[in-house]
Amino acid sequence: MNKVEIPLNDSPVASPGVPVYLISTMSKSGIRNIAPYGMVMPVSHNPPIYAIGSDKDRDTYRNIVETEEFVLNVPSTSMLEKVNLTGIKFPAEIDEFEKAKFTPIPALKVKPPLIAECRSHFECRLLNIYEITKTRVIIVGEVVVVSIDQDLFLKNFAKQKGQLDPLFYVQGAYFGLGRYVGKR
Repeated sequence: MNKVEIPLNDSPVASPGVPVYLISTMSKSGIRNIAPYGMVMPVSHNPPIYAIGSDKDRDTYRNIVETEEFVLNVPSTSMLEKVNLTGIKFPAEIDEFEKAKFTPIPALKVKPPLIAECRSHFECRLLNIYEITKTRVIIVGEVVVVSIDQDLFLKNFAKQKGQLDPLFYVQGAYFGLGRYVGKR
């Protein structure tokens, strides 16, 4: 098979895409925030640890620095319209749960709420922040609780992932497991 080198800015063509997470945070003054993130990855299973790539100018970053807590909520493909609403840069004093019409429910161990419409959640506490450039950081958090809708707690992972119906993103387009589902 012949291989061809492509420009770095075309690299998403070679990628399967990234899962989308809705990160819920809360400011020190109690303002709830939601932001869609694709630069999220597990870096350890035991203990469960996730890393997030973020710009420093995002409310999510500032809230995590202030409170040291956040929740990774897993949206489904049916939530695409609301996910796009959370991508709008609202002023920091705006409650984004209200703007996107998501239902906040109490988390088990952290202050930021879970998104009720999401079917799985990873409650996290900050471990460290690494500055990558003057404007970019990697946020590392330890998962302290994982919760999932009871009907999704299956040992059949293929069936479970199909029912979870996670959302993936690559270069301005959204996908489900193996299918295109829409644009940003």
